[in-house]
Amino acid sequence: MSRDPQDSITPTPRERELMMLIARGMQNKNIAYELKISENTVRAHIGNIMRKYRLSNRTQIAIVFTLHAAPSSLRRDLARVDRPPTATKPAQAPAPRAQTATD
Repeated sequence: MSRDPQDSITPTPRERELMMLIARGMQNKNIAYELKISENTVRAHIGNIMRKYRLSNRTQIAIVFTLHAAPSSLRRDLARVDRPPTATKPAQAPAPRAQTATD
């Protein structure tokens, strides 16, 4: 029986939970406490996630989680390659006025 290719790129509920906690900036010991598992189990889950998605650090895990949690319209816009994003210049605040003795 062959496995569905989608299984290898879809996070399990536990992986999704762990990715969410990583995205919140939690440390392994806090994740372990929150999920009531050992830190070694947390590290094992992180290793599995990194292998599954071919990632190299926790920041990338947080980005993957955020993209999966984003609305499909945003993901579609981010994936669009037919047009470059338009850059807009941020509005500049007026320069502060120098005070004079007559003010």
